[in-house]
Amino acid sequence: MKKSLELKETRSGLVESLEAIKNIADTESRNLNESETTKVDSTLSEIDALDVQITRAERMENEMRVSAAVSGATVSTSIDKDKRSYSFQDAMRQAVNGKMEGLVKEMDTEARNETPHQTYRGIAIPHSILNQRAAVTTAASSPTEVQSFTDQLEANLVLASAGANFYTGVADQKFPVVSDITSSWVAEDSGADVAATGATTSITLSPKKLISVVDLSKEAMTQNAGLEAAIRRNMAANIASTWENALLNTADVAGAPTSIFLDAAAGATGVTAADFIALEAAVLGNDIPLEGSRMAYLFNKDAYSSIRTLLQTTGVAALWNPDTKELNNYFGFFSTNVGSGGVANKAQALFGDFSKVHLAQFGGLDLLYDPYTKSRQGLGTLIATTLVDGDATQNALAFANLIEA
Repeated sequence: MKKSLELKETRSGLVESLEAIKNIADTESRNLNESETTKVDSTLSEIDALDVQITRAERMENEMRVSAAVSGATVSTSIDKDKRSYSFQDAMRQAVNGKMEGLVKEMDTEARNETPHQTYRGIAIPHSILNQRAAVTTAASSPTEVQSFTDQLEANLVLASAGANFYTGVADQKFPVVSDITSSWVAEDSGADVAATGATTSITLSPKKLISVVDLSKEAMTQNAGLEAAIRRNMAANIASTWENALLNTADVAGAPTSIFLDAAAGATGVTAADFIALEAAVLGNDIPLEGSRMAYLFNKDAYSSIRTLLQTTGVAALWNPDTKELNNYFGFFSTNVGSGGVANKAQALFGDFSKVHLAQFGGLDLLYDPYTKSRQGLGTLIATTLVDGDATQNALAFANLIEA
């Protein structure tokens, strides 16, 4: 017996054939001819029969899920396989045509049900799809499984590589993070305020709207079989870069998460070995617990160039180890976003405990197609909207920045 999703896809194909017949007649300003009328009647009968099958299949699938929930058994289902076949390119194509169908339509409904507080203007892609490995087909090969969109997003976040906590698919509008619980001794019967002896540092992450825009011809979106992998890869990279540009900026960006770089303690203004050691001392002197910490450096291109050439004293090993990518035994990561917004061609670096950083992606992805803005150039604009936030607990204690004077 076919599953409800397969039956729905078949039904969508029949509806498309009806629309095609109607469009031809409308274009020629005439009524349906005899053969077209026969075809329409036959197709409508097929749709009626499919509706009965869909209702039956959905009821059986629901009964199986209920039964499994009661017994604790696992129902064999093809839902993961179905979701792996979800295509961003199909979603884009349907956004262009202004009509949803099949798996794209079903997942749009799922996204809206998952996050009812989130407003979707275009096609909604739920977190379950973003978190699902995909089977991507190119023009020259059979389907190949690729990383999920959230995996690709995390891989492009340098902060995550440095040790930041990364949460995806957050359904609530507010996401509280509690960390850094401290303890102290209290003498028995001392009458001391026990509540004051332990302290917590907490932050609340809330959705910030991040928009990615790409201009594509309609032909590219509807005909290029190899576009799917590129769409996923480039969209994830673009979102990650824009997100980190705000978090590592020398100033707060309007509407974006607060800059971790800006809120860090001022550590150094030079690029000598002594400056980088002073940067470490500015953090380590605050008694940041090393157990469970993820101490690391982030550099912009100028700081990275400096550490490779300046941190060498005659007869003493360089502080930078190019083999292990460590500076003075702490991992170092390069990003063009470090110190973004600052003075050009000046070294910018951030040192600290990146386990204090929390990054959250809320809900799903919203795909909207704008066919008008660049229509004269023969292009349409795809607008992808996602909700994100990020911050750090104990920012001024756990981090210090280097801004070259």
